[in-house]
Amino acid sequence: MENIENFEIEEDIRQSKEYGEYMEHLGWKVLKIQNMQIFIKKLGLLGIAKVQRTRGEVAWEEVFLELKKYRVFSCRYEPTAGEKPAGFSISNWPLLGTKTLRVDLRPSEDKIFSSFTKDCRYALRKLIMNNEKCKINEFENFYEIWKKSAKRKSLWIPPPKEYQALIESFGNNVFCLTADNEAGALMLINKKTVFYYYAGGTKRANIDNLPNLLVWEAMKEAKKRGSLVWDFEGIYDARWPNPGWKGFTHFKKSFGGVEIEYPGSFQKWLWPF
Repeated sequence: MENIENFEIEEDIRQSKEYGEYMEHLGWKVLKIQNMQIFIKKLGLLGIAKVQRTRGEVAWEEVFLELKKYRVFSCRYEPTAGEKPAGFSISNWPLLGTKTLRVDLRPSEDKIFSSFTKDCRYALRKLIMNNEKCKINEFENFYEIWKKSAKRKSLWIPPPKEYQALIESFGNNVFCLTADNEAGALMLINKKTVFYYYAGGTKRANIDNLPNLLVWEAMKEAKKRGSLVWDFEGIYDARWPNPGWKGFTHFKKSFGGVEIEYPGSFQKWLWPF
C-alpha cells in the first residue's frame, strides 16, 4: 500500500475546477497554464497573483508573460514541494497553512478508530453511548453555528454570499455535519481527498466533545463517498509560529495521521514591469 506521505498529494483543493469557479465568484481571474490554476486579482490598474499548491515544475517564463498582461506587481507562490524558485524571497506571512495532518481512510473503520488517541476514543465512545447524532447538509444551520463561534473568538468568516458561492461551486463535492445546533464542520472534496475546511462550535460543544463526533462521522461519510485521504487543512508549524493554532492542532492530532510539511510561502515583486 502506498505511503500516505505521497498518496494523492497533488489533489489539493486549490487546484480543483470547483475552487477555480469559487474564486471567480469572488472576483479573481483564473488563468490555466499547463493544467495549473493561477489566481489574479485586479487592484485598480494593477494586480496581484497567487499560485498555490502546485506539483512539479512551473513554467515561470510563460507565467510571467501572462502576469505582465494584467500588470501584476506581486506574485505569491505556495507549492506542495520543492526549493525556493529563482527571483523569489521567503515570506513571513503565508497565505495557507505550511503544515498539515493527513489520515489514511483506506483501512477499515475499526482500524482508523483504533489509531485515535486514548482520550479521543473514550470521548467518542461516551458520545455514541449517549446516542448523540449528527445531521448532514444543513448548510444554513452550519453557517449560523460558525458565525456564533467566530464572534465568540473574534474571528473573521466570509459573508453569506461568499459562503453560498462556495457551496454552489462545489456542488456534490461539499458536505457539512452539525450536532445539537452547537457544533458543525464543512468538508470539501477533490478527487479522492477530503479537506476539513471550516469548523466552529460553542463552549458547550467543546465541553461535550461534539467536535470529536463531527470529525469521526465526517471521516465515515467521506469513506462512503470513496475518499481515500483526510486532510486537516493546517496545523501549528514552529517555522511560522502562531500560538493561536496550538489548541486546534492538539485536537487534530488526537485523530492520528501523518504530518505533511510544505516549503512555505514565496513572493516575487514584478514592479517595474
